[in-house]
Amino acid sequence: MLAALLIFSVNDTVFAADNSAGASSFSQNSTKTDPLLLALQHFEQLQTYQVRVRSVSPQDETKIIRYSYRKPGYVRMDFTQPHSGAALIYNPVNGKVKLWPFGVGTFPVLNLAPTDSLIKDANGHRVDQADFGVLLKNIRSLQHEGTTTLGEEKIMGKSTLHLTVVGPAGKTVDAVHQFDIWLDKQTGFPTKVISYALHGKMLETVFMEAMVINKHFPPDFFAP
Repeated sequence: MLAALLIFSVNDTVFAADNSAGASSFSQNSTKTDPLLLALQHFEQLQTYQVRVRSVSPQDETKIIRYSYRKPGYVRMDFTQPHSGAALIYNPVNGKVKLWPFGVGTFPVLNLAPTDSLIKDANGHRVDQADFGVLLKNIRSLQHEGTTTLGEEKIMGKSTLHLTVVGPAGKTVDAVHQFDIWLDKQTGFPTKVISYALHGKMLETVFMEAMVINKHFPPDFFAP
């Protein structure tokens, strides 16, 4: 979603150093084991992450969001485009979403269900089903009785594994029949995803940039 300056805490730096063996393990094992399964295993090991998400529709409409996640499912989205300054937070404990149309700490504040049409996008995506874990599980679901092809490619200067996953005839998961996903060979996490409906209709292209794994968030970040 937009270039931004991310400040790494001491904990973030320590994690990056400690995780180097795990990152190498992903790169080495991904050609022997299903890369999506390995990516899911890496997701299970992390506690938080933050990423800049840039979504482009087939009509070239662009959305830019800073997406922050903390287990067991807290989500915060800070919007840059459209609705610059707007923010929303999903609390998995009470199952509610708080939306600040003009920025956190300003009025009005809306309390919504994650199924509310006001906060679902044109493809029906929900804030409580937007993390990497859900994405990877959806793709693995399409793999069952479907087809998967694997290659390697450079994306935004990073070495990635490029997987094309096509579901069996007529099958969709969250309205998607085919995914093209590029997994960073060091971290195992997505850097780019293209989704298609049935009959090859493109739904959206999503770029994930400036990722920070196990970022230290302030205590009130998900409950301002």
